[in-house]
Parts: sequence; C-alpha cells; structure tokens
Amino acid sequence: MTKVAADYGVTGTALKKTCDRHHIPTPERGYWAKLEFGKRVNKEALPPLSEPNLATVRISGSSEQHLSPSVREAKEKARDRFHKHAVAKPLLVPASEPTLGIVEPPYLAATRRTISKARPDDQGFASVRSKGVVPLKIAPASIERGIRILSQLFTLAEAHGHLPKATEDGLVLIVENESIAFGLEEQPEKTLHQPTSAELKRRDERARWGYTTDPWPKYDQFPSGRLAIVIHANPYSGLRRTYSDGKTQTLESMLPDILAGFAGHAAFISERRRESDEREQRQREAEARRQCEEAFDSREKRRMEFVDAVHEQLTQRDKLTAVLCHLENATTEDAARVSAMTTWVRQRLKQIDALISPHFLDISVRSSKVDFAEPDPEQETVRGSYYYSPPITLQLWSIDDAKGLATSYSPLEWKDALALPIEGAEGG
Repeated sequence: MTKVAADYGVTGTALKKTCDRHHIPTPERGYWAKLEFGKRVNKEALPPLSEPNLATVRISGSSEQHLSPSVREAKEKARDRFHKHAVAKPLLVPASEPTLGIVEPPYLAATRRTISKARPDDQGFASVRSKGVVPLKIAPASIERGIRILSQLFTLAEAHGHLPKATEDGLVLIVENESIAFGLEEQPEKTLHQPTSAELKRRDERARWGYTTDPWPKYDQFPSGRLAIVIHANPYSGLRRTYSDGKTQTLESMLPDILAGFAGHAAFISERRRESDEREQRQREAEARRQCEEAFDSREKRRMEFVDAVHEQLTQRDKLTAVLCHLENATTEDAARVSAMTTWVRQRLKQIDALISPHFLDISVRSSKVDFAEPDPEQETVRGSYYYSPPITLQLWSIDDAKGLATSYSPLEWKDALALPIEGAEGG
C-alpha cells in the first residue's frame, strides 16, 4: 500500500481509506511478507458495484518526489540550517510551559489587537484578515498560544534573514526575496449533529413537499485546541502547505520544519518565475524570428515584382525590335506606307531603353521602396514588417542636376518633353 500510495502522492493510510470508501479489498497486514515466504494468503474478490457513484475513484494527491531537484535541495538545506540553529540557540518554548517569557515582536501588535476584538462565530472561532495582520481562525482560548507560536516563528525566521512584511492581504514572510503568505488556524473537532425537535419538525414539513435531505448539518464543529500553520501558496505543487499539532508533536517543535517548508515554497516560486521568464523570452525570440521571416518574404516578393516589371519591358523590347527589323527590311515603297508605325516603334524602344536604364532603374527602385540590400537585423526588429509600401512601377524621370532632384513623368509627358536619361545625374 505504501509503495502504491507514493505513486499517487498520498499516504498509505489515505489510500486505505479511499479503498474502504469504495469497497475495494486491500491486502491484510503481513500479506506481502507471507507471499514472499511462500505462505498461503487470502485474496478477496472485488465485490459487485453497489452504488453507481462509487464507480469512479478520484485520488487527489501530490508528492515532493515530483519536484525539481533545485526545490528539494533548497528545502533540505533550509531544514538542516534551521535545525542546527535551533540546537545551538534554543528559541523554542514548548506548549507545556506557557509561562516562559517570549519576546513578542512589535509587528504582531496589530494581530493581537485585531483578534482580541473579533467576535467568535456560532462554532466558537474568531476570524481576522486585514492589512498587516496574520490571518487567523482561532478560538479565544487558543489566542495566547497562537501569538506565542507566531512570535517564535518570526524570531527564528529573522535569525536567518527572513523578515516580515505588511501587505494588504496580511502579514507575510519574505523568504529568499519571495513573499510567502500564511495563516494560523485551529483545527475543528467534529461530532455527529443531534437534530433538535424544531429541526425534526422542519424535516417532516419538507418531506411533504418531496425533499429527502435533512435540513441540518451532518456534523457539529467546535474548537479542538489543535493549531495549524497553513501556507497560502503553490496549491497542487507537491509541497506541504499545512503543519498542524499531532498526537506526538506540536507546532512549537515543528517550527524548523515549517520554515524549511517556507524556503521550499520560495524556491518553487522562484523556479516558476524563472521558467515563465524563459518561456516568455523564447516566445519573444520566436515572434521576432517570425517577423524577420515575414519581412524577408515581403522583401523577396517585392523584389520579384520589380524584376518581373523589368522583364516585362525586356520582353516588349525584344518584340518591338523584331518588328522594327521587319519594317526596316521593307522596300522603299512599302516603308513609306509603314513610316508612322516605324516612328512609333522607335520612340517606344527609346522609352523602354530609358525605363530599364540603370540610372532610371535606381531611381524607380528607391521610389517604389524596394530594398535589394538586406537591412540590419536590429533595425529590422525595431521597424517590423508592417510599413507602407507604394506600388511597384517603372517610371520615366526628368532629372534636375542643379537641384539633384528627379521628377516622375508619364509616358505622354516624357514624349512631349523628349526627356532622355542623363548618365551620372543624382537621383532624388
């Protein structure tokens, strides 16, 4: 049972109770020892299912074995450190000697004052939760012991540099730069509720309307005197969060282990934050890489669009050159008939030569914001890939050398102005 229970992160006793609750037979005491030595053992068969709600077995547990080595190591080192300090400089006062003097830290004054004014509820527990106060749920008779335990806890913690801090949610302990919230609670004692005559009468009245549940709680709860320190951090982490009085040990004797538990929780929080930071960093790097690839694809697409535009002009030029060659081979009489066509073809060839000349191509590239050179990676990350990109067009230009400017012309304007590319002029 113990080995199987460890796999589920619970104790053997807890697993045994779960099996009993679901009517699942468990090995008798000494079963495995008898089996090892070849002795006869009784194997109980699984009984038929008596209730449908027992078909599903839920085991909620966690084990510190599943924690990372760094968290376990931090907790073990803290446990050794606190126990050595407790042996060298005894600060702990046993519950059996409440008259021994304990210096109460001044920051617990608000906790004492608030809990002393709190009114107990119907079950006899007084509860407080406010700024700079340790959250408490405790019976008035246990207040003095609770304050003593907190005083010893903070004294031992301060000896190792772990200081309290008042927050909106209460008084927390700063352990290894991590804020650990906790509270002190009194474990309730439970007894079966004995219904009163009024409750029995109410049950009979409800039964006439078809209600089958009892209008009273199953158990009555009242203070037991058993106190527990509950750490309000890292649920479902596998770390122990509740330390309570037991049959053979008290909270006073467990304070070194409790503070070691605080250290384990602090290490767990630090590790989770580090993992979160690393995960976010990987996400940022992946996003930056995605944006870089997207920007590169966009640049490649625009580059090819520009190259396609140049290639289209070259294709037209080859076509016009072939036509011009054909026209120029015509006889004198035929050439006169197609002279207008020949003139247009020559003019069109001049226009294409101007469009695809290196000078005009350079200006058109800059005008269309087509970047054939790869940008600096850092500048690209800052700029991103979302910026305005004008349409890609090959244009004719009128160049003013004096001003260093180039003005785009439409084919008609360029024809009328007879603008030709000027080598060596500065483009704008």
